Amino acid sequence: MSEVLTLEVIENDEFFKQFLNGDLKNTEIDKVLSVVQQLNKLGQAIEVLRSELQNQVLANYEDLLSQATWVEKLEDVLSIMQTHVQNLLLAVERLRGKIVEPFNRIETQAVVLSRLHETSDLLRRVARMQHLSKRLGSQMTNVIQGPDIIKVANNLHELEQLMSDTDLNGLDIIADDQQAVKAHRAVVKRVATHTLTQGLQAMDRVKVSTAIQVFQNLGIVNEAIEITIANNLANIKKNTIESFDVLLSKSQDIMKKVAPGRASTPTPGTSGNLRTRIWENLERLFQDALYSQCIQIELLQKTLLENHAKEYNDLSETFWTKVNQLLSEVLISRSQGSSLVKQALEGEYPKFLRLFLDLSKRLKDRSQSFGTYNINRNVLSSFENAYLSRSVSRLLDPVHTMFCGTNLPSQDEIDTLIRTVTNELSVSLVDDGLSIVVARNVSKSIRLFCLKCEQGLVTGGEASQVIDSPTAGQQTNVTLANLLHYLSSQINRVIANLSSGLPVEGSTIISSAIKESDVLTKSILSPLLASISDAIESIILTMHDDPDFRDTSSPLGKDVSCSLYMRELQGFILRSVNTFLIPYKNQAVVTECCKSVASRCIELFMRHACLLRPLTDFGRKKLIMDFTQMELAVSPLCGGGQLSLLEQQQYRRLRALKALLLQKPEDMVQKVLEDPSENSVPPSLLLLHLFSGAPPELLSPHQSAGWSIGRLSQWIDSHPEEKDRIALSKGSLERYQLTIQQNNIPSFHPLYPLMTKLANLYDHNN
Repeated sequence: MSEVLTLEVIENDEFFKQFLNGDLKNTEIDKVLSVVQQLNKLGQAIEVLRSELQNQVLANYEDLLSQATWVEKLEDVLSIMQTHVQNLLLAVERLRGKIVEPFNRIETQAVVLSRLHETSDLLRRVARMQHLSKRLGSQMTNVIQGPDIIKVANNLHELEQLMSDTDLNGLDIIADDQQAVKAHRAVVKRVATHTLTQGLQAMDRVKVSTAIQVFQNLGIVNEAIEITIANNLANIKKNTIESFDVLLSKSQDIMKKVAPGRASTPTPGTSGNLRTRIWENLERLFQDALYSQCIQIELLQKTLLENHAKEYNDLSETFWTKVNQLLSEVLISRSQGSSLVKQALEGEYPKFLRLFLDLSKRLKDRSQSFGTYNINRNVLSSFENAYLSRSVSRLLDPVHTMFCGTNLPSQDEIDTLIRTVTNELSVSLVDDGLSIVVARNVSKSIRLFCLKCEQGLVTGGEASQVIDSPTAGQQTNVTLANLLHYLSSQINRVIANLSSGLPVEGSTIISSAIKESDVLTKSILSPLLASISDAIESIILTMHDDPDFRDTSSPLGKDVSCSLYMRELQGFILRSVNTFLIPYKNQAVVTECCKSVASRCIELFMRHACLLRPLTDFGRKKLIMDFTQMELAVSPLCGGGQLSLLEQQQYRRLRALKALLLQKPEDMVQKVLEDPSENSVPPSLLLLHLFSGAPPELLSPHQSAGWSIGRLSQWIDSHPEEKDRIALSKGSLERYQLTIQQNNIPSFHPLYPLMTKLANLYDHNN
């Protein structure tokens, strides 16, 4: 227990902690204890530790002895193992001596054998090469013949494979053979190229196939094709340039004859002859040179595909693209170098386009499975734009010219424009795209003509009066409208004549422009017809001033004649048509515009006929006669009396109202209630008519509102809904009912219940 306490004292003592923790810099304890005291404490501590160590040895001495014994045994084992390892190393060294020496001998023999094999193979290839070279020399005598040249190419192919071996380079024994092979290859290549050229020119598929097989054996198919295409393009370029060089040389000869210091102007006829030569050369270029070169490439492509060269399935199309590009470059350069070339290509562009299109169509018809042969419009764009610019000028200039003076255009001037239109459209029929663009230019000239006519129109009161004879302004408008009609009819004739060649889109473009002339004619007629319609309404309003409708003294058996206002209306309409409308030659448009005037006339007549009040039996009989005369009155407005041209609704209502006026009031109401169709008499119209037989206490709608008849008519025009019109009359009925109640009148007028049925018609529907 004291040892434990002693150990705990050492552990907890501040002096010993500096040794246990390694903190020897604590000087505070050194200042408290002297050196002697410190030495004593250290000596005591050492004694305690020695005593503890002895106790541990005494307590565990058996384990310590056991471990010391195993160390000695381990040393003995290691000594034995060292002896065995040394013996093993000696054995391995002896075994290594027995293996390495045979291996080195075998490796040397393997190297010798490998070299023997390589030498033998090299000698065999040299022998094969010499044999093939010897056979090739004997075959070269007949190399011109087809089968022999293929065999020669096969031998050359095999020889070249042998010569490609780097081991044969520098061997003197085959140096002569190598030179001979190169020479023979050049000869075979030259002969194959000549055979291919002849075969393509003669369209001989056998020769072309032979040449292709030779090139395949020589491994130069791509090179041969590129050379062939380059040669064909060079021929095309040469022929194209020569087509214009004839013109340039001719021009130079003319210029040399001109005296120094003077302008070189072509003599009369020279320019035309040169242009003729241009087109002759171009026709030969497209019909012969370009066509033959294209079909040669096509034959080459077919032969390549037959020889399993699938990578050339677009050869014709590629060649055609290059031809387009080449033509573009040559044409542009030549046109820039000569004004005559430029004038020929731009001025007669459709002719040039036709040559191109004929070539394309000819190639497509000949071979539908090779190449598209579509024309690249970029090749022709510069010439096409210049031609179209001139074309639109040729179409617009006549219009500007005919309107430049104070006089109106004549038909001869319009005929000049028509001839220009016909010519422009005719020459454009070579291509649908060109025809459509020219058709747009034609539509521009038509619209410009319409615009010029519109600018020359006379407006205002001078153009719309219908009382006196036609004014100078009205005659001017008639002349302009007739010119529009003449232009549209002639253009339609041109379209009909060219219908077989002109595309539908082009015809549609021109037709839409022609319709603008009809629209302008309608605008010319609009103020005139508005004045006629206003005058008709004024005449119809005078029926309310006719005393015959309220005459009670005339017997029913008295003959009934036409009313004075109706005679005036018939005379006015007939005079207006003969004086102001017949001079217009476009009677189809006039009739179409007059339909609304005639329908308006009938509508106003029915309205005011129902507003007549009071209306006696004699007056009713006369009104029936006026209904019959109304059909005769509006017939001049209907294109020669064709009343079927009228709006069917108004015409049928006129007939229906005429038949209705012959019936009793209760039958009238019953008929309208039973037949609510659009062609029957509207309930609001019959309701207005029933006021004609009502007592004075039952005021008409306009009387109840304090309006004139004219204002009532305007109100009805602005309120087309039947419900609104009936509501206006219903107000008069309600006012009458209030009057009866206030005056204590025992009964209503017999018409009141009938009128109430009509007034409440929409209330029941709701």
